[in-house]
Amino acid sequence: MKKVLMIAPYFVPRRRVGALRPFKFAIHMKEMGWEPVILTIAEKTGKLTEKERVLLDGIKIIEIDTPFDQTTRTKTPAGKKNKSQIASHASSWIDKNIPVDSWIFLFWFRYLGVLSKVKEINPDLIWSTGDPWSGLWLGEKLARDLSKQWVADFRDPWTITDVNLRDRSAFSEEMDRRTEKRIVESADKLTFTSKATEQAYQNHYGFKKSKTAVIYNSYDPALFEDPGDENWSYDPDPELLHILFFGRFRRLSPAEPIMSVMSFLSKTDPAAARKMRIHSFGELDPEEAEAIELSGLEQIFIQHEPVVPEKTLSVLNKADLLLVSTDRDRKNIIPAKLWDYMATKKLILSIAPNAEITGILEASRGGIGFHPDETTEISAFLKRCLKAKQKGESLNLLGEDEFQKREMFESANTTQQLVTILDEMIGHE
Repeated sequence: MKKVLMIAPYFVPRRRVGALRPFKFAIHMKEMGWEPVILTIAEKTGKLTEKERVLLDGIKIIEIDTPFDQTTRTKTPAGKKNKSQIASHASSWIDKNIPVDSWIFLFWFRYLGVLSKVKEINPDLIWSTGDPWSGLWLGEKLARDLSKQWVADFRDPWTITDVNLRDRSAFSEEMDRRTEKRIVESADKLTFTSKATEQAYQNHYGFKKSKTAVIYNSYDPALFEDPGDENWSYDPDPELLHILFFGRFRRLSPAEPIMSVMSFLSKTDPAAARKMRIHSFGELDPEEAEAIELSGLEQIFIQHEPVVPEKTLSVLNKADLLLVSTDRDRKNIIPAKLWDYMATKKLILSIAPNAEITGILEASRGGIGFHPDETTEISAFLKRCLKAKQKGESLNLLGEDEFQKREMFESANTTQQLVTILDEMIGHE
């Protein structure tokens, strides 16, 4: 069987967006003739769900042990608040001033051991994903040292963007640009998660279209089967319209787009606004919490504790609308949570600048998309949804026989797209 080394700095059980894309590829590759070997940063605090454990059975995972890890979120005891703030400031300074990202130190220190293990595996190809962008750096270095073909997978734009994932100093920003240029020029194939990002990179670097491909993120029905007793205990008020954002509001996924709509509704139709609730999960970024407080909409925005993966479907199914929200300057990205929403028949509301999201929702009959500036139109849409719920009418755009319209976005299909690329690269039909 053909073998591919998949460098995924984040992988389950790490609960980060970047962990799910390689996971969803890996669990389908063997049935398509490829044996995936995962190279990832060890995660000692999380645990696989039983479903994940079954799906990963037989897949080799090489973990790189790390003496530090600032990516896991833990609650800070009240007495240690100042220490936490100092550590946070230090971490932010490192992130801002270190080229690529701080994981590059780990990969440097562990490189000879990693190289030895990869030689033993002797993969036919190397695939690596970013961010963290050091995953692409490691893929490029291993491919060069071992003379292997290599696929560089960009889940987000790196330097070709108006909104950086992290604050950067002038020095680190310049080094990022140089590193990215070397990576895109040396990779045998580049894959992106949106057509808008692919086009931006083609325009900037001027390489041939044959060098790039778009493979969307995806949802996997297997991850949402048999929820069993793992139900979310919260019972939404049936008299209200519940809009659910399955994540925490933060800089890259702000509350501002839906907050602007609710502020408008509070002025133009306060009775309707009082009948709506916006739900999110996890601690708000301080800036987001302050903005909501200043808007006077605290009663409309409800914050919940994060839920375990097994409860995802239970949570999503209690919503009336599922919200996609991004920074208005992130014009090239498709938020990963869109694909989790696809596993339900709930109506998806996208308030984002990338029209590609609206196209996906139209193709899948999954929902409706608006630009963040369309406040009046969004407000009118929410009022129609509220009225429909009050009349007992369905908000679902899908007929019972039309759910297959979403099959093109299932992970088995996106994995087939990746496998086709890998086969073409090594000359297999």
